[in-house]
Amino acid sequence: MVNEPIFDFHCHLESQWFDHALMDRATFLEGLDRCGVRRACIFTVMGFYGESVAANDRLAATAAEAPGRLIPFATVDPKQGEAAVKELSRCLERGVFRGVKFHPWMQSFASTMVWPTMNRLLGLAADHGVPVLFHDGTPPYSTTFQIAALARRSPRTTVVLGHGGLADYTEAAAQLAAEIANLHVCTCCPKAGDIQYLVQRVGPEKVLFGSDFGVAGWRVLAERLDDLAHAGLSEAARGMVLWQNAERLLRLETSDA
Repeated sequence: MVNEPIFDFHCHLESQWFDHALMDRATFLEGLDRCGVRRACIFTVMGFYGESVAANDRLAATAAEAPGRLIPFATVDPKQGEAAVKELSRCLERGVFRGVKFHPWMQSFASTMVWPTMNRLLGLAADHGVPVLFHDGTPPYSTTFQIAALARRSPRTTVVLGHGGLADYTEAAAQLAAEIANLHVCTCCPKAGDIQYLVQRVGPEKVLFGSDFGVAGWRVLAERLDDLAHAGLSEAARGMVLWQNAERLLRLETSDA
């Protein structure tokens, strides 16, 4: 793996996924410790299927038990219109949530069909200075092109491609993030060669490390770190991808960790 400080920008922390057990906070923290991860952004799973208010409150409570280490991202369902705007306002005004996560594929929306609400949600994120991470790489609602289009339409908002194109859209993710100033890329899923290409094409200052740890065990985190270690990045570039970029986007200080 790697020796630098590690900030995982893409994790999920939920005890259940319907009837499938995931992990509790203690197990999650053990996995971070095992892989040398000092900080992690945490997202819901069940909140993508409704009841986002309860899911957001659970995340906030969980993060409060590991202050400075677990960084919660809120979610809402744009199909709910005004209720979604109200809930995101509630979350961001608390000052606890440092970002927003959308999963259009699981949440069953195309951004074009909910654009009036999505436009307001992205505006709220921009007003509060927090990034918005989208699942990308999955048709029909979450292609990399669809997420990039949102970044173009919302130039004030920092938008992150949550999977750097997954497997089929990595080249598109690199091209689009290089072209769109407010579009960033997370390495959650791309392999070593793809990570190298993303960093070379986009620039190391716009690439963030992520793993999806939480929906799978610690081995997925170790595998993602191995992919990064074998991507042939310079020490300076690794430092940006593994820590500095996340700290900057989230407006955190190292002393807070």
